[in-house]
Amino acid sequence: MIRATAGRIQPPNEVEFAFRAAFGTVFLGIGDWVLNTFVIPPTGLRQLRDHEGTSGAILQLSLSAAVLAMLAAAWLLCAVGMRRGGNGARLVMIVVGVVCLLFVLNDMSMSGLTSLDWSLLSSYVPDLFTAAIAVVLLLPASRAYFSAVKSAD
Repeated sequence: MIRATAGRIQPPNEVEFAFRAAFGTVFLGIGDWVLNTFVIPPTGLRQLRDHEGTSGAILQLSLSAAVLAMLAAAWLLCAVGMRRGGNGARLVMIVVGVVCLLFVLNDMSMSGLTSLDWSLLSSYVPDLFTAAIAVVLLLPASRAYFSAVKSAD
């Protein structure tokens, strides 16, 4: 159901869910990076230090963290734009969700999945959240919201 308040169309629950889930994907993605870099053996830091040395490892991790921060910021900007009714941001989020789902399916088929363990499942969680966002943004209530915002402009 589309609500209007003070001349502004309010997003339905589906769009609000997608908006909040976008923040969840960023949180999960950063958490996954931190765990794999510093906590879960063999840590990325240790492997980089063994291969590149300490200064090379610091440089690689700094670059990796910077790219992760830029991607997270772009994703959150898309989420804000989507919540405001931007159909372009919605389409970007749908495409990213579909691509993430394809990567998960490809990785699962390549690894054989003879046994599911926590590290394997935890690496898929951010991508599966992103795919869920794409599904929610394709629901009829979401499509109606973006159509209503477009016609109101």
